[in-house]
Amino acid sequence: MNRAYCNSCHNLVHARPETRDNRVFLVKDCPSCGRTETIISADAERYALKRSLDPGYNYTGCMLNCLECNHKARPTFVFVDVTNRCNLNCPICINNTPSMGFVFEPPMEYFDRIFRDLARYSPPPTVQLFGGEPTVRDDLFEIIDLSRSYGLPTRVVTNGLKLADEDYCSRLVRSRATILIAYDGSTPDIYRVLRGSTNALRLKEKALENVRKAGAAKVALMTCVAKGFNDKELPALLSFCHQRKDYIRGIYFMPLAHTWDPRAFSLNPQRITGEDIESAVNDCFPDVRVEFIPAGILGEISTVMRHLKIKPPPFAGAHPNCESLYLLVSDGNTYVPLDALLRKPATELIRALLQVEKKLRRSAAALECNLAGRILRTVGLAQSYLSLRAGLSVAWTLRRHANLARVLKGLGISKAWHAAAALAGLLAGRKTRDVLQHHTTIREVFQIIILPFEDRFVLETERLERCPNAFAFWDPQDDAVKTIPVCAWGRHKTSVLHRIADHYAAAASALAGAPAGNTVQSPASST
Repeated sequence: MNRAYCNSCHNLVHARPETRDNRVFLVKDCPSCGRTETIISADAERYALKRSLDPGYNYTGCMLNCLECNHKARPTFVFVDVTNRCNLNCPICINNTPSMGFVFEPPMEYFDRIFRDLARYSPPPTVQLFGGEPTVRDDLFEIIDLSRSYGLPTRVVTNGLKLADEDYCSRLVRSRATILIAYDGSTPDIYRVLRGSTNALRLKEKALENVRKAGAAKVALMTCVAKGFNDKELPALLSFCHQRKDYIRGIYFMPLAHTWDPRAFSLNPQRITGEDIESAVNDCFPDVRVEFIPAGILGEISTVMRHLKIKPPPFAGAHPNCESLYLLVSDGNTYVPLDALLRKPATELIRALLQVEKKLRRSAAALECNLAGRILRTVGLAQSYLSLRAGLSVAWTLRRHANLARVLKGLGISKAWHAAAALAGLLAGRKTRDVLQHHTTIREVFQIIILPFEDRFVLETERLERCPNAFAFWDPQDDAVKTIPVCAWGRHKTSVLHRIADHYAAAASALAGAPAGNTVQSPASST
């Protein structure tokens, strides 16, 4: 049973999606307040299309008791708060950092406990260092080194202001962490309204230039989108990214969450949904129907990806109406939508790959028990056979769905040679980017992900139950590392972090032989 919070009394009640006038509403049936609702999609057709790709899920009935549940599924993508201090004071801050009333900045042993526990996962999850603003910590680089020492792929989410310092930026790039920089557009007024700073844009642009100078190859932007305010900036934003395609590899769009204090925020925009942003991206390419796919669906072709040595995506397994994904490709002059290179919509390609996955799984299962499998395992060729089969199946699928005449280099028979060489390169484990550069007209691939950052009014238990992404923390009461789904973290964050801050304050006072005292203070006073 799907549940959500009543808009009036905020109790957890039965909820369901309801479609009207090509929009989808999350309808909550409260025994006390009656029916309340919140829009969750501005385009029911796009919403339903992504849902139609869902293979299904065996729901057990989430009650949002996250602190007791500990999110039984092992997350593939883990956020870790490193501080609640920040060098900005954004009125739209979903973390409510300025209002916490205490400083959260645990010592290195706290992170060691978390990273050591996460390293036991197979495969290890990606760690994303979060806040607050991570760069206000003097020991951020030590935290990155510690995470990477446990074999954990590591990212840093930053507002980018500190990276305007060229030396600091160069050091962060050398840490080999993937860098995600908040960038909401190229108009100063955007930052005055959304971020409460007229100087932020200048510092962010300087930071991006420093990133380029330092030779970073793994950078993405994180863009908060407010309806009727900066949603029309997308064409300019994509052009901005293409001009920097050598180091900006993707963008995460975040619908503006309705969590602000009206007294501190002059804007009063309508709620923006993921499909609003999808449509805004589509408007950048009026001659093509851009069809986003559920980012989680890629987890359903895990066997194919594993045998082609493609790293599993971080959102694998997510609900079809959570994160959505689209790819743009550069022809050297501009970004071109993936659908422009396909004979059929991208969603049809995904359906075909799901069929390839089923057949490959059956083949892998058969090899475990038949004579051919025993022979291949004896001579050490079982995995090579499955990799070859996966490669040929995907190549045949692409042949039927892709406009190869437009994608492959060469003319006439030379296109066939490039097709064979590209397949051979992938099977040999060459980097996908190198294969594309040598054998196709595609110069770069740019990833667009639309995140479902939620506030209380659109929180659904069915989506949380399937969430592969979580915040991790060490609980001093139980001496255990615990996780909470990302979109539920806001409900528990302040109390959890306060408990951890109090634990370390008491430990420090005991070590000094003095009373623990009051840990409450303003984070802003520490910046």
